[in-house]
Amino acid sequence: MKGTLVVVSICAALVAVGALFPAAVNAVFDGLDLALGWMGPFMMVTLVSAGVGVLFILAFPHVSWQGGIVMVKDRIKFNLLAIRLFQDDLGMVLKSTGLTLAWNFAYIGLNLIPMVVLAAPFMIVWFQLNALYAYDPLPVGSKQLVTVELAAGTDPTQVEFTAPAGVSLGRRVNLADAKEPLIHLELRADVAGRHELGLVHQGLTVTKGFDVAERGRRLAVMRTSEPLSRFAAAQDPIVWFGEPALPGDSFLRAIRVVYPPKPLGFLDGGEISIMIWFVLVSMAFGFGLKGVFGVEI
Repeated sequence: MKGTLVVVSICAALVAVGALFPAAVNAVFDGLDLALGWMGPFMMVTLVSAGVGVLFILAFPHVSWQGGIVMVKDRIKFNLLAIRLFQDDLGMVLKSTGLTLAWNFAYIGLNLIPMVVLAAPFMIVWFQLNALYAYDPLPVGSKQLVTVELAAGTDPTQVEFTAPAGVSLGRRVNLADAKEPLIHLELRADVAGRHELGLVHQGLTVTKGFDVAERGRRLAVMRTSEPLSRFAAAQDPIVWFGEPALPGDSFLRAIRVVYPPKPLGFLDGGEISIMIWFVLVSMAFGFGLKGVFGVEI
């Protein structure tokens, strides 16, 4: 019981720090990247994923009913054996098949709860990997359509856009919808460097990073005043860890820059590639070590 409370408390604390103090989590992973980033994105994602797998297998027995998992696995084996031994008895085969399915659902349930408990802090790790390794900066000379979503009732014509030196504005389109006013900006990346796009409304200024050819340690496709709803809508899971969230009463709901995916070894790159490799490596290490630590999954 003590171990369970410790693991649950640590998971809750990690999630709270990630949501309330994202800069603290950023500092930890920035330090890790600073120390080991010379290995390249693929090896960094692999190394971190392996570490997560080890932590997973160490934490799992404290948030799962190990005895129940053993019992259910034995019931499944018993009924599978009964199907094989009494394959000429249709009634026994049907009964054992039904019981096998039922115990499989029980097995899934016993593993689902601990997975939910452990998933949240491990997702923060994935978000950090996305912010660090999912994207490449824009090439010099490329054109980029930047979408600006404004708060309801904000007049797009009253929002001033300031293009930094090295970025030129080709075209601007204002869409003055009462509920979802938008501004579309067609920008040309003329000079390499980390630029700051500026939007000004009634004396308030909002900026968004715009990386060309050279990138900082992190790239974020979005900056928003609605991080929770954007995350829930799966529009961008790194809204906390790429650039700071905006105040909830900001005139700007979101500004999005589409960066090209950064290749990840033999994978295409981007958030999905990192997620796939993260899950595969962490689960491989977790399942590979379960016998060493005597953990039932």
